[in-house]
Amino acid sequence: MHIISGSSNPVLAANLVTALQTQHPQSRLINCQIEKFANDEKKIRVSDEDLVRGQQICLVQSFSAPVDEMIIETLLIADALERLGAKEVSLIVPWMGYSLQDKVFREGEAIAAKVVADILSNSFISRIFLLELHNTSIPGFFAKPTYHLSTKELFQQHLREHIDLSQAVVVSPDFGGLKRARYFANSLNLPLLNIDKSRDLQSGQVTAHAIHGGDVRDKVVILYDDVIVTGGTVAETSQLLKEHGAKQIYFLATHGIFCNQGLDKIIASPIDKVIVSDSIRQQQSNPKLVTLSLAPLLAGALQDWI
Repeated sequence: MHIISGSSNPVLAANLVTALQTQHPQSRLINCQIEKFANDEKKIRVSDEDLVRGQQICLVQSFSAPVDEMIIETLLIADALERLGAKEVSLIVPWMGYSLQDKVFREGEAIAAKVVADILSNSFISRIFLLELHNTSIPGFFAKPTYHLSTKELFQQHLREHIDLSQAVVVSPDFGGLKRARYFANSLNLPLLNIDKSRDLQSGQVTAHAIHGGDVRDKVVILYDDVIVTGGTVAETSQLLKEHGAKQIYFLATHGIFCNQGLDKIIASPIDKVIVSDSIRQQQSNPKLVTLSLAPLLAGALQDWI
C-alpha cells in the first residue's frame, strides 16, 4: 500500500509511510501537486503513475482549516487516483471537520456531518477511517465501510511513561463526555469525577460551576476529552480545579483545533500540560503543548488491507 497526502497534514502522512515500512518496505509516499488557479480553484495532479495504477492507495487528509478546501482537495485527489487506475482508495480522516454539527439543535439548521458523509460516500473511496469522534453514531452516516479508531491506548501509554498515577484522578470536563471519561478512567483503574459546566449557545462562552464525585486536593488531575476548540473549557476548568487544590493538571484531547487564540488561553491558564495527537497539524509550539504521533495507530489499522 502506498500513501498520498492532501495539504492538511503532510508530516503525519510521511510518518505513516515510515511506520508502514517497518513491515512493508515497499510502501511509498506518492507525489501530489496541489496548486491554485488565479480564480481560487484547486488544481490537483498526481504524478507517480507507477505507484498508483493497480495499487492499494491510502489518502490521508484532515478536514481542518480551511475546512471546505480540505474536503474539496480530498474529492479531487480521489478522482485523480481513479483516473490513474488505482485498484482502490482508503481514506484516513484524522480530524473530521463538521463532525460537531451532528444533529439539529435549532429549527432550520443543517446536519453538516451527514452532508459530508454523503459526499464522501459518493466518491471513488472504498473505506474510511475516522478518529475519536464526538458522536460515535457518525460512522452510520456513511454508505461506505467506516472504521472508528480510538486514541485511548496511545494516551494511556504516554501517561504511564510520564506521570505518577498513584495519586491521579480522571475528570470529565462536562456531563456530555462522562461516558468517554469513565471508559478511560476504568482502563487505568482511577477514580472518575466530573465538572458541572454550561455553555452559552449564542456566544459559546463556557462557565465551570462545580466538581462532582470526589476531591481533587493534592491530586494529579487528568482531564480527558475528544477535542479542544477554543480552549475555553480548558481555561475555565483548570482554574476551578486549582481553586479546589489540584496539584497538577493535565488535559488530554485527541484533536487540538485551538481557534480564536485557543493555545494562548491554555498558556495563560493554570494547566501544566495539554496533550493532543497530530490529527491536526500544529502551527505553534509551547512547553505546555505535547503532541503524540498517530502514525503507529494508523499503520496498525491499515494492516488488513495491505
